[in-house]
Amino acid sequence: MQIIIVGCGKVGMSIAAQLSQEGHSITVIDDRSDVVHHASNLYDVMGIIGNGASYAIQMDAGIENADLLIAATDSDEVNLLCCLIAKKAGDCQTIARVRNPVYNNEISFLKEELGLSMVINPEFSAATEIARILRFPSAIKIDTFAKGRVELLKVKTDENSILDGIRLMDLSHRLHCDILVCAVEREDETIIP
Repeated sequence: MQIIIVGCGKVGMSIAAQLSQEGHSITVIDDRSDVVHHASNLYDVMGIIGNGASYAIQMDAGIENADLLIAATDSDEVNLLCCLIAKKAGDCQTIARVRNPVYNNEISFLKEELGLSMVINPEFSAATEIARILRFPSAIKIDTFAKGRVELLKVKTDENSILDGIRLMDLSHRLHCDILVCAVEREDETIIP
């Protein structure tokens, strides 16, 4: 994929490192020449010095051929503007890092009306993940499906567990929630009820 990353801070550099290691064609944009030179010397990326919210700079970066633009500057508004320009100039997928909680209630508008592919609030995502883990403290693994409506848990039980001694068919009633047991592992045997 041809990916443009706007912003060479910690987040932008981490994304550039990961995606270039995966073999993607990466172009980074930042208005600080030292970080652009550092990124292009450190990773297999092309660097462009300039304002990523500029149409001309995005054209220099090859936005018309890009598959994805990731805006990860420290300004929410610049990130949103970068994505809007990229969507119009290149018709590529866009991801905006937006940290201000004011925008949390407007994510559907930003995606549906303005055409952003994804809006990520790292702090909100981290808090949501921590809350999800704390809801199931005994879970070894948690996977989420159907846009968060379904969660698949792997739980290890022992004699002291609240689940010990409860028949599978009684779990939902006893725990007062909807539960569907997909599999039970006992030693080397897997049972699908």
